[in-house]
Amino acid sequence: MRENFLTRTIVKIEAQLKFPNLKKNEIGIQVGFDLSSKNLTSDVLKMHSRVGKGGLVLAIDPDPLNHSRLQQVIERNKLSVKRVQKATYSEKTQNKLVLGTRAAYNKLEFIQSDESPAFTDEVIEVDMDTLDAIVADSGIDYSKIRHICITNNGAEYNTLLGMTDILNKCPNLNLTIASGRPDSMGDIDGRRDVEVIREFLEKNGFKTNFIRLNKSFWRGVVIYLILKRRWMFNKEAFGFIMASRGDRPLKAYQRLY
Repeated sequence: MRENFLTRTIVKIEAQLKFPNLKKNEIGIQVGFDLSSKNLTSDVLKMHSRVGKGGLVLAIDPDPLNHSRLQQVIERNKLSVKRVQKATYSEKTQNKLVLGTRAAYNKLEFIQSDESPAFTDEVIEVDMDTLDAIVADSGIDYSKIRHICITNNGAEYNTLLGMTDILNKCPNLNLTIASGRPDSMGDIDGRRDVEVIREFLEKNGFKTNFIRLNKSFWRGVVIYLILKRRWMFNKEAFGFIMASRGDRPLKAYQRLY
C-alpha cells in the first residue's frame, strides 16, 4: 500500500469535497471501507484527515482482511481510528459475507445483486449489529458525531433503520450514503434505493442532494479519465446521497464530487 504525494493529495481533496463540514477534534463514522487498493485512498483516511489526531474515526466493516490492513496503517501512522469488525443492519444477527475480487465488491449474502465476475467463491460468516448498538458499545460522545458515511453495498437503508438513537441524539449531522445502483442491488421493495432513502431522511429533517459519480467533475473527470480508475464505474449510475441536518448545511461545491 502506497502513501506517496499523489495519494495524500487525492485524499485531502476528496475529504474536502465529501466531508467538508467535519472539523478537527470531532467524530466521523465510516460504515464499510476498502483497503484492497495499493493506494491508500479509503474514506477512513479521508475522514481522519478532517478530524485529526484529536478527533476519532469509527471504522466499521465485516471483512477481516480490511481490518488487518487498516490496523497496519493505524500503527504506522498513529491514527486515531477505532475499528469494529461487524456488518451493520436493522437488528443484531448473523449473515454470510460474499467476498469480491476487491473489498469494494463485498456484499452480504441476502443482498440482491446481478451476476458478476467481481465476486469470488469465498463466503464467510459475519456478525451483524445496529449502528446504534455499535456506537453505544464504543462509548463515544454523541455530541461530537458530525458525519456518518455509509457505503456497504446494498445494506445502506437497513443501516439507517438501525440508527434511531443516533438520529434522536445527534440533531446536527451530515450523512453520505451510497445509492443509485441500477441493478437489483438498488431495489427496495420495488422502488429505487435513492427514492426510499431520500424519503426516509427528509422525514427525519434532513435536506438531501444526490450526485451520480460518472456525472461529477472530480470522480467523473479526474478519477476516471486522468487516473484511469475505471473499476469504480462498473455500474455507471452509482452515486451518493449527501444529507445535512442542523447547523452545517451542505456546501454548494459538494456537487463537484
